[in-house]
This record gives sequence, structure tokens and C-alpha cells, in this order.
Amino acid sequence: MSDPQIEKLLIVQDRDTSLQKIVQELERIPLERAAIEKLIHEEEANIEAAGHALKEKEVQRHELDVEVKSKEAALARFRTQQLEIKKNDDYRAMTHQIEQTEAEIGELEEREIELMLEIDTARESFEAERIKIEARITIQREEIEKLSEREQNLKTKVGAAQRAVDDSRADVDESFLGHYDRVKKLTKRPPYVTTIEAHKCGGCHLRVSNEVSKMASVAGEPHFCDQCARIVYA
Repeated sequence: MSDPQIEKLLIVQDRDTSLQKIVQELERIPLERAAIEKLIHEEEANIEAAGHALKEKEVQRHELDVEVKSKEAALARFRTQQLEIKKNDDYRAMTHQIEQTEAEIGELEEREIELMLEIDTARESFEAERIKIEARITIQREEIEKLSEREQNLKTKVGAAQRAVDDSRADVDESFLGHYDRVKKLTKRPPYVTTIEAHKCGGCHLRVSNEVSKMASVAGEPHFCDQCARIVYA
């Protein structure tokens, strides 16, 4: 290759490609941040759900305790009333009521003990899991901070890379530069300027015509792949 304009375009392309990589990396950061924030939200929701389940058990225990006390109060009334009963049938009926209430209290107390054990186990499990989750959340928040730092660094790099592109473009002939910009819009991805080797374009890797292959070594004007329209040289 001996065309100075192609050489200058290759510098533009190299700097363009570097700029594009920085921009693409910068564009990924909001997506990465959103993904991490989603994880944090899910972790916090898990803690909240586990805490809610524990509170539900504690509410159930409180309700059982209230019911036991209510039954005990009723039992005390029944015993007082029994002392005043004169008839045997009424006395036996009250005795049955007392025994039934005592049985109900016993069942409630057993359930309350079981629930208290469940609460203790659930609380231990919750605390252990909460510590793990909060540790993960701390790491995830640190990752967000690192992303923010990288975002600022990339924004600085974008400015420097754009200036480098602009400086390199200033040295290129307007005609070549116009063709380069057109190819860049058409192909969407680099390379925009590429070699022809073994009659194949280095961009699309398809065979070019004999005329294009022959003219690609001629300096002074741009030549294009007749398959993908990239600027080619030999």
C-alpha cells in the first residue's frame, strides 16, 4: 500500500474503532447497573418475606396466648360457679365443662410450645440468612460504586478519543473522508477500510471482481468492494 490517503484513513479507522469500543462499554454500564440493582431488590425482598413469615408466627403465638388466658379466665369462673351449684346434674355438667376447658387449654399450650420452638428455629434461620444476604448486598453496592467510577473514567476517555479522531480526520482529503463516512454508515461495523488478499475483501471475505482487485493498488482515488462497498486497497 502506497496511497498516503489510505494510510491516513487507516489511522482514522483505528481511532474510530477505539472510540466505538469505549462508547459501547459506556452504554453497557446502565444495563449492568440495572441488573445489579434488580438483584439487590430481590435480596431485600427475600429478607422482607422471611421477616414477614417470622412475624406471622409471632402473631399466631400471641393469639394463642390470648386464647389461653381467655380459657383460663373462663375456667376460673366455672370453678367458682361450681361451688354454688346444688343439683347433682348441674354439678356434673359443670364438671364436664371444666374438664373440657382444661383439655382445650392443654391443647392450646402444647400448640403454643410447638409454635415457640418453630419461632426460635425460624429466627435462627432468618438471622443466618439475613447476614448472608446483607453481605451479598454490600458487595453488590460496591460493584455499583465501581461501575460509577468506571463510567466517569470512560466519559473522560470518550472525550479524549473523540479529539483523537477529529485530529486524525483533519489530515485526510475531503473526498476520501466523505467516502469513508458513507461506508461507515452503510456497513455499521469496522473495518471500513480493508485490504484485498487473494482476490477477497478483508471485510466481507467475499471475492471481488478482477477489476476491483486490479484497481485496488492504484493510488490517488478510493476503490470499493463490489460486494459490501467497503474501501479496499492492495
